[in-house]
Amino acid sequence: MSVKSATRFLTAAARDQQVRDKFSAVKSPIEFLEVSQQLGYSFTTAELKKVVTLQSRGVIVRRSTGVWPWLRSVSWIERTA
Repeated sequence: MSVKSATRFLTAAARDQQVRDKFSAVKSPIEFLEVSQQLGYSFTTAELKKVVTLQSRGVIVRRSTGVWPWLRSVSWIERTA
């Protein structure tokens, strides 16, 4: 698992609608990671958050549309049984 893989994933998702479409039915962080792994990426939610935080410095979200609606729609709070 790595930050490098998370970075590659975000780059691919930003450029490829088909990659983003794979996540349209994702409802949890676990499902999100499973789909990511099926696509050949390996990272934790913490690593993804780190990359998103670094790449988002200075960015102001002005609307809820765009390339990341599926990313914003997932409940990122991991629950343990």
